[in-house]
Amino acid sequence: MRRPLSEYAKGGALASQVILMVMLALQRSSLSGFGALLLALPLPGLLRGRLYTYQWASMLVAFYSALWLAEGWFDPARRAAAFGIAAVAAADFVSLVLYVRLRRREQLAQTAGSGVVSP
Repeated sequence: MRRPLSEYAKGGALASQVILMVMLALQRSSLSGFGALLLALPLPGLLRGRLYTYQWASMLVAFYSALWLAEGWFDPARRAAAFGIAAVAAADFVSLVLYVRLRRREQLAQTAGSGVVSP
């Protein structure tokens, strides 16, 4: 049996979330360590596949992407590291949003196939 596409997006979101946390923890700034801890908050909901958690976590990660893009733009000495973190955050954002879209589509297809009328 074929795995649903949302499972691949979920795996990508979880992997990129953990990679982003590790990258932030390895930064020398104390704020980066705090940022890594903030990213740990949605992990239980992400592991359970809760759509609401994926939705609000995507907004959190969008903030990280913007923050590290600005850091790379204004600090040439840390440009490569900052843009690398911003790229991982952007990949995390895309996979979080993609999971929500694909999972909703799969739920609608399942509901339509069962003959149940949704409100």
